[in-house]
Amino acid sequence: MRLLLLTAMLLTSLTPGVWAQTSDQNLPPVDVFPEIFPSVTPLPPKQPVSTPTPEPSTFPSLYPTLSPSSQPSAEPSAALTGKAKLRFSFAKAQEGQPTRLTLSVQGAAAYPVKGQILFSEKDYNLTSQHEASIPFEIKNKQPLNLDLIFHSPGRKKVTIKTESPRLATRNALVYVSPFPATIFPIENPGISFDKNPINWQVLVNLHHSLQSKAPQRQYYQVIYKEQIVQRLLTSSATGDKLTPKGQFKLGVKAAAPRSTLYESVMPFWTTIMIPGYSYEYGNHGLTGESYLYYLGTPASHGCLRLSNKHIKQNGEWLNIGGAKWVYNHVPVNTSIHIFQQALQPFAFENYQMWVSRK
Repeated sequence: MRLLLLTAMLLTSLTPGVWAQTSDQNLPPVDVFPEIFPSVTPLPPKQPVSTPTPEPSTFPSLYPTLSPSSQPSAEPSAALTGKAKLRFSFAKAQEGQPTRLTLSVQGAAAYPVKGQILFSEKDYNLTSQHEASIPFEIKNKQPLNLDLIFHSPGRKKVTIKTESPRLATRNALVYVSPFPATIFPIENPGISFDKNPINWQVLVNLHHSLQSKAPQRQYYQVIYKEQIVQRLLTSSATGDKLTPKGQFKLGVKAAAPRSTLYESVMPFWTTIMIPGYSYEYGNHGLTGESYLYYLGTPASHGCLRLSNKHIKQNGEWLNIGGAKWVYNHVPVNTSIHIFQQALQPFAFENYQMWVSRK
């Protein structure tokens, strides 16, 4: 009996893992590792381990190796190949405003590099095609900055040609945003106006459209040294009245004349010298606010109406009207062209929109 008991105790101490599995089925199985309990049966010979082909990584390499078919299609840098290349960049372009064009030459080039900038567009009058040809000269490796002025909005094709056969002609597509027509004049920082009428021009476009896809309003455009400085909403004749069209001159001015025919004050009057009429036409403001809502559409008896309004600023009353701006800045004998022509794209802010914004 004692011998049997000792034998059982010896077996228990030698095989604890097996005993645990057989003595209690509720316990989780315990892994038995061959390294702990050697087998008497010889193991089969190990087969040589082949190195698997690595699968492509989902993360891009920091130093990718490009195959010939995946090489970039862009031309090599002119600085590396020694070839000369003309480079250009345009700033944001707006109708009637200086647009900065930057030119430079990359690679070996014989300086100075001379050429021309060419583009075609309608002129400010919208009556004829304007062919621009602007010469330039790049003297050294430093970039050359030029200011171009586009006379009409929309897409433009600009061609940059040089006299050097080594520099290919470059073509650029430029979008010119419209200069907005406003109810009141805008500020012109950095511009000092003179009183020489040769430097001034007024264009009055009587075309207006209420269509949402091609909106346009009547405008009174002031140009100083080829640059648009104001585009003011105006009102011409309505009904059976007439606003003459053609090329005229601006005449004498009066701060607050009174119309004997319509019994009304016409603040900041500037005469439009129309042959056959004795100071009967001009541009001016009116008193009151109701007429401001109609500026941009036909609403007058024949003259050109402009805004007239006082606002209180810093404790003082200030006139912000377009009529006073023209009265103060645009000199007598300035050329004024009154015509009617669609202009697209067109942007404007009328009095209702101005009031909503304020």
